[in-house]
Amino acid sequence: MSPAMGTMTPVPTAAGAASLPVPQHMVHPPRPRCVVNVGFTGHRADRLTPGHAVSVKAHVEQALRLIAGTVRAAHLKGAGWFTGEEPELRAISALAEGADRLCAEAALAQGYRLDSPLPFAAETYLADFAEGPSREAFLALLARADRVLELPGERANEPAAYAMAGGAILGSADILIAIWDGKGSGGRGGTGEVVANALAMGKPVIHVPIESAEEVRLLWTGQGPEGGGWQGAMDPPSEPFDEARLASALESILLPPDEPGERSALDSFLAEREELLLRRIEYPLLLALTGAQKLTSGAWRKQAYLPATRQDWARFDPYWQGRVETGRFNLLEHGYAWADNLANRFAQCFRSGHVVNFVFSALAVALALFGYLLGGNVKVLFVVMELLLIAAIVTNTRVGHAESWQQRWLDYRQLAERLRPMRSLRLLGVARPPAVSPTSRTGNRRWIDWYAGGIWRQMGMPAGRIDQAELDRLTGLITQEELAPEIAYHHRNAHRMSHVNHRLHQFGSICFIATVLLCIGFLFSNLVLDAETAHSAAIFFTVATATLPAFGTAAYGLRVQGDFAGSSARSAATADALDGLKAELETHPALSRTAAVGNAAAAVMLVDLAEWRLTYQQRALEIPG
Repeated sequence: MSPAMGTMTPVPTAAGAASLPVPQHMVHPPRPRCVVNVGFTGHRADRLTPGHAVSVKAHVEQALRLIAGTVRAAHLKGAGWFTGEEPELRAISALAEGADRLCAEAALAQGYRLDSPLPFAAETYLADFAEGPSREAFLALLARADRVLELPGERANEPAAYAMAGGAILGSADILIAIWDGKGSGGRGGTGEVVANALAMGKPVIHVPIESAEEVRLLWTGQGPEGGGWQGAMDPPSEPFDEARLASALESILLPPDEPGERSALDSFLAEREELLLRRIEYPLLLALTGAQKLTSGAWRKQAYLPATRQDWARFDPYWQGRVETGRFNLLEHGYAWADNLANRFAQCFRSGHVVNFVFSALAVALALFGYLLGGNVKVLFVVMELLLIAAIVTNTRVGHAESWQQRWLDYRQLAERLRPMRSLRLLGVARPPAVSPTSRTGNRRWIDWYAGGIWRQMGMPAGRIDQAELDRLTGLITQEELAPEIAYHHRNAHRMSHVNHRLHQFGSICFIATVLLCIGFLFSNLVLDAETAHSAAIFFTVATATLPAFGTAAYGLRVQGDFAGSSARSAATADALDGLKAELETHPALSRTAAVGNAAAAVMLVDLAEWRLTYQQRALEIPG
């Protein structure tokens, strides 16, 4: 485990001057705070009678105490990966009569902060409760909530509205407490459906039965002390609920994966530093030479990470203001800024490494042949130059491996693309965090899941009312600020990669055709030239017909290693898929639909990313041979 780091780092100043503290996130990537969000679902007062409430309340209070203790213990275990702040405990309840209010009151009594997603606007939701004590209790709890999210449910379709509130709970909850008789969902949006959806999302569920004679159980799809596979909401993997099993479930969420390689990669990311001058510009030179992209000063001099990202993300400020605390949005922005800029840096290093290896290999062949052609003392000079090129290739390869250019590029790009969609998905309230397939085939790194999940948890549920005007604004956010730029990017990338591939193919073809013509010229020279002239020409032809194929092979190697054709095809397919989702969203605007399309778009981009990663994992920086 890395040592815990504070939030401020002293920066050296001129002699005699006091050191100025610099925020930690400006020196290294930011760490998330240890946060857990506990969601509640359960029966209303008609099924949770006063006779049931006594034992249920005792079980809920015990569960909340154990969760709080487990979170604090996990925070101590993972002190080096979290900020120095105390853990934050949040409860999420829709404040309906019965289980929702019982749990909210118990959580507030233990120091949890309360978030409340409501299926309707608050004044509309009041109609669910009789005048008098019930309404007064609702309003009292609502006043104590830190965040209130009023969803655009309609009385004409109440089940859909309650299901949407359940979706908002699951969109933010890390663990669910379900006060449930276990007999079924009771309709759309009911407790059974919420439990089933939680299990399908891999969230642990503490099942508190309403009958006092039954024991509390932990339902979890992960691998706890007893393991087991989930078959359905009515037949989940069920374990006795105790401190050890709860710790196993929560630590799998709150702590990074315990494999040494994963934790080492996380520590490396958290220790990264900003480098604004790039020493490797060979890849931008290749793009410039092929006409795919102009060579600008940005190839070797970058803007500071946070200000550069701020310029781009400032357009999201109007959507976030008043709905999510500024500091929580900044955490996402800063995490993305570091991941994106680091990914760009190591991508340029890695791709430039391939350019150097292939170009220098071809030059080494040319030098060897020209040394043979010129002979004498010049040959010694050319041999020395050839050895220097070979040494440069070996050094370039060894440095690339030692600094893990490839792995850091792949990891940080994957992390950046996990974080970026959160800036819009989090505002929808009912959307889920972007996720990738758990299969190892995608090459996913689990520390990335942990870091992205930590930021999603800390941002928490948004606040405010989503009426029709706000829904239109959020739908426009997804279509115009997320999908449209991504579609444009993938169209540009498809064209650029295709252009580079075509130019390299042209260059290789020219080398091949020139070699054929030289061979024909050599045969013809033997027929028309005298023996001495033909012998002199033969040396030239030999060198040229060996050098040209070497450069042609280098061009082919760059095409294969760069996967320009594959990148072009993937970007074109991704642009088409996103175009279809954009059209679908513009045709059927609704909050649940907007969230579904937003999640689908994130999934499309993550599938593209997984395929890209799988391809480039097979293209390590190696000495050409």
